[in-house]
Amino acid sequence: MLTQINHWMEYAAAGVDLVLLLRVLGLRLQRTYLLLTLACLVAVIFDGAALSLVRDSPERQRVEMYADLLSAFVFPLAAWDVFEELGTSLAALRRIGIFRTATSLLMITFIGVIVASSQGYDSGSLEYTGTLTLFVSTGSATACLTFLWSMRRALRQQKVVLPNNTFVWMVFLALSLCAQVTQWLFLFLAETLRQPGASAFVQIIEMILVSYVMAISIWCAVKLKALPKDVPSASLNENS
Repeated sequence: MLTQINHWMEYAAAGVDLVLLLRVLGLRLQRTYLLLTLACLVAVIFDGAALSLVRDSPERQRVEMYADLLSAFVFPLAAWDVFEELGTSLAALRRIGIFRTATSLLMITFIGVIVASSQGYDSGSLEYTGTLTLFVSTGSATACLTFLWSMRRALRQQKVVLPNNTFVWMVFLALSLCAQVTQWLFLFLAETLRQPGASAFVQIIEMILVSYVMAISIWCAVKLKALPKDVPSASLNENS
């Protein structure tokens, strides 16, 4: 029963991801939020790839792990892009924060490779990829959450009024990152404990998290607004 519910919820979640991407493109927000648009596109592509494979098959698990690995490197780009509409405001703090995030991600990736290799797993096995993904994905999400928090605190101290889309993207990304960390935490606990009923527990958590991510994605799509014509594009911001 839970398997069937989660199966159809995955299709619904993929549909919501597609709606969010179309909403971004429809509002032409890719002009300013190019990297966030890329993150939405990556999510839709991997949704389609995963749904084309049999649920719980090794191929499906591998695609989902690769999706999480790639997302771990897309997260910092998306976090940087959240504040693109602010232009040069707090540019120095923004660069320092994202540099620390990127450095942390590289260190975590290095540690993940060492830990996965030390377990004796073959480099092409699901166990190796899963261990590496656990470290990289949770580390990236945590580092990006720290970056978003530090930027939000700096903006409050300087009493900067956030544009609507900046606020919406920041909340959406922060909540999405929290879901990512929570998902891997519960998967790690279930794999570690290996108690009877662990599979049902994981499926219930999966159902809750999918519902949660769908809700915040719908909220994001509804709250995003078209930008005024005088807001510069991402390429112009980079040159300023």
